[in-house]
Amino acid sequence: MIGEILRDGSIYAASAVLARGLAFLVVPVYSRLLPQADYAALDLIATAGVLVALVVPLEVGQGMAREWADAADDAARRRLAATALAFTVAAYALALALALPCTDLLAAYWIGSRAYGGALAVGLGQMALNGVFLQLHAQFRWSRRPLAYGAVSVLNAALALGLGVIGGLLGGLVGVLAGQALAALCAAATAAALLRGAAFGPLDRFALRRMLAFSLPLVPAGVAAFAAFYGNRGLLSAFAGLEQVAQYSVASRIAALTTLLVVGVQGALTPLVYLHHRDAAVPKQLARLFAAFVALALVLCLAVSLFAPELVRVAAAAYGPAAALLPWLAPAALLAQMYVFAPGLGIARATGAQLVITAAAAVLSLALNGALIPHYGAFGAALANLVAAAAYFGCWWVAGQRLYRLPVAWQPIGMALAAYAAALAAARAMDAVGARLLVLLAFAAVVARLGLLRRRPAHDNSLGPAA
Repeated sequence: MIGEILRDGSIYAASAVLARGLAFLVVPVYSRLLPQADYAALDLIATAGVLVALVVPLEVGQGMAREWADAADDAARRRLAATALAFTVAAYALALALALPCTDLLAAYWIGSRAYGGALAVGLGQMALNGVFLQLHAQFRWSRRPLAYGAVSVLNAALALGLGVIGGLLGGLVGVLAGQALAALCAAATAAALLRGAAFGPLDRFALRRMLAFSLPLVPAGVAAFAAFYGNRGLLSAFAGLEQVAQYSVASRIAALTTLLVVGVQGALTPLVYLHHRDAAVPKQLARLFAAFVALALVLCLAVSLFAPELVRVAAAAYGPAAALLPWLAPAALLAQMYVFAPGLGIARATGAQLVITAAAAVLSLALNGALIPHYGAFGAALANLVAAAAYFGCWWVAGQRLYRLPVAWQPIGMALAAYAAALAAARAMDAVGARLLVLLAFAAVVARLGLLRRRPAHDNSLGPAA
């Protein structure tokens, strides 16, 4: 299975680098194109889009994904896809009908000003079109068509950036959102054409009930995850103002570059785990993959932390204070995605446990943000995000291990974490780029020496106890 993950994962990773690289250009372009308050409003609308994507379609796409591997034949899979797509379109149409008359009120509560009601209305249209696109796009992943998945990803990112910039030049914030909406429409049409009818067919009420039986418990879990990792935007807007939202937005978008490390594995891993989890060799393979990922993640997070001022200077020179947030947000961004390496909850369909874990992380995050933001602004939000992400992953891992145990050797991982903390501490007083680069290279050498990147594990006694 590792070979399949590496093959498909390399395609997902390459397309993700291109797509997210294009998406990253949003930071230097929009931070210069829009006033700081409008840039913060754009981030708040995009953040609201995350919540909408979780709630409105009731996570039916996750239900389709779980049923896909167990479907009897291609006809059954076509019914799953067609039913999930039809449900998604209907759900977004209903949501738009309910929300559009209330955009001024929603803007006042979420963004802090009724003046952004028109922008939010356009943003709601963009959210609906993007939601339909995401449902179509995901089908390439479950159909094991990574090349098509990657091509459509890059197309969508390129269109969103290009049309968004054109719209921004013509109409400011509203123009940006209108351009992104048109991009989502074009990308969805392209995905539908490439699927060649595989997403369309007869609807199946029984299939819908099965998908929703799995996905409905995930909706409150998704809302809890949103509160844990995105809710701080609303608190920042309320307690610290749009300027602090803008600083946090720039830092979080730069920190999100670290997730390029996980996106390739994430795209290939989950479908293959669902297919092969009964194979006795899979847990050991996943444990080795997890150790290698941790090693690379630590090197990448250290690089982002050490060179944060330079990264912010290149991405958004007017947002210099955002550099202080990167050492906290870079590892937080990865920790929030690393649940894919603990697949036990998904394999066992333990959606109730997922809800409990994400709800606990949300309560912790909101409590920390509420306590820290009034005193420390964006820095408090970044620290709260890291603590919540670490708690989320830790609880997910422990629960997943009980259902599907991976024999991970923790001793070298613990040593790598200690070296990471030492490297950060040593580099705090270093202003010279060369000195920071030497610290990064020394840390990479330590990680390599610990053996976390070995294709096959060393002798069990040398690796310490597994958990």
